[in-house]
Amino acid sequence: MARELKDRIVQAASTLFFNRGVKSMTMSDIANELGISKRTLYEVFRDKEELIATCVQTHLERVDQEIDTMVTNSQDVIDTLMRLYAKSLQNVQNTQKSVMHDLKKYHASIYRKIECRQKDGLLVFMPLFNQGIKQGLIRDDVNFEILTWLLKAQFKALMDDEYIPTDKYPIEEFMQVIILNFIRGIVTPLGNEKVNKIVSQLAKSKKQTGN
Repeated sequence: MARELKDRIVQAASTLFFNRGVKSMTMSDIANELGISKRTLYEVFRDKEELIATCVQTHLERVDQEIDTMVTNSQDVIDTLMRLYAKSLQNVQNTQKSVMHDLKKYHASIYRKIECRQKDGLLVFMPLFNQGIKQGLIRDDVNFEILTWLLKAQFKALMDDEYIPTDKYPIEEFMQVIILNFIRGIVTPLGNEKVNKIVSQLAKSKKQTGN
C-alpha cells in the first residue's frame, strides 16, 4: 500500500512539475491533486526537494529504458535514430519551458545530476553507430565520441535562455535542427535517402493531423 501511494504521488507530481513548472507547484497543490492531506504527503516525502529528485530520477530511468529498448531491438539504424529523434521532440513539447530553469536556479544538485546523466547517456548510441557502419548507413570516418560530446553541448545550451533565444523560436525547432543536422552529418548517401523518406512521412503525418 505504501509503495502504491508513493508511485501515485510521483506520477501526479511529475505531471504537475513537467506541465506547469517546478517553482509554481507547492506540496499543497500536489496533495490537493491527489486528494490526500499534506500530512500524508510529508509522511512519504520529507520535503519538496526529495519529491522532485524522485520524480526526475523516475523520469530519467524511464527514458533510459525506452532508449535501451529501441537500440536493442533496432533492425534499421536510421529508423531507430529517427524514432529517438521523434521521441526527444515529444518529450520537449510535453515539458514546461521553465522546468530546467527552475531546477538550475532553485534545485542545483538535481540539475547537476541531469547534466551528469546526459554525459553518460549519449554513450548508449555507440553500438548503434557501429551497427549502422556495418549496414552501410553510417559513415566510418566520423569520431562519434567527439560528435556526441558536441551534441551534448548543444542540448546543454538549450537549457539556458542566455544562449538560445527561445522567446523568438520554440525550443522544439532548435531540437529539430540540432538532431537532424547531427543525423545527416553521420549518415552515408544511402542513409540520407532513408532520412529524407522518414522526414517526408513525418511531415505528411503532421499535416494530416494538423499538429
